[in-house]
Amino acid sequence: MSYLKKTLALFCLSASAAHADPTITNLQGSAQAILDQLAASQDLTVGAVYSAGQGDILAPGVMQDAAITEQMRLDYNSDIQGVIDATYYSAEILFQDQHEAAMANLDTAVDNLVAATAVLMEVQVIANMAANADTVQEQLAFQAVLTNNDMTISTADVSNYNTALGAVQTYARDAGAFLAASRNASMTGTVDSYAANSGASLYGATVTYSATADILNVTADGAFGIGFQGFLGSNTVTLEEVYAAGYGS
Repeated sequence: MSYLKKTLALFCLSASAAHADPTITNLQGSAQAILDQLAASQDLTVGAVYSAGQGDILAPGVMQDAAITEQMRLDYNSDIQGVIDATYYSAEILFQDQHEAAMANLDTAVDNLVAATAVLMEVQVIANMAANADTVQEQLAFQAVLTNNDMTISTADVSNYNTALGAVQTYARDAGAFLAASRNASMTGTVDSYAANSGASLYGATVTYSATADILNVTADGAFGIGFQGFLGSNTVTLEEVYAAGYGS
């Protein structure tokens, strides 16, 4: 491969697209400044090789027009460190993501509860028939239906229903707790501070909540663990309030 082709291949570089966060755009800018110099050197090198082959003499400082300055180097390295030190995935986002995951699980739990409820709704048929069995003839007919058809409820039917109820309880509770935590500046600020001091990323951190103890625990990369007890109790809704919300929906 000729020197010229090697030179062209060496400088086939492109910058990444800019992002919204200032630390990213700063790095993109300082990287682009260096890339501009590399692109300039490509053009100048092609021209220099051509000129040399023609017997032309480069004026002093021609190639230095594409030089990378010390300030460019410092800016680029500083911006890299800025990205390294930045917090892109905050505690607020972590809690919001946990809320969304719990809501997705809640949707599945509700579907399971609907399916389990449908199985048990034959009880409604029996209740209606019983309510209309006033005469001896109607009572005998009702008796015949129950005799000839298995209308009993199995242990599995009840277990599936109660399990689905428990899942709705769990995921609704967790979803509410995680959303409430994302709105609590004291909680998010503390978690962000722990993450910054330990150098740990919150991305992939584990978050759990116990309504019984009213404690929300956060564990990140094994670097730290922190619990918040008594922070979310005021967000608890009672049985009556949940019934009222259900009636009003």
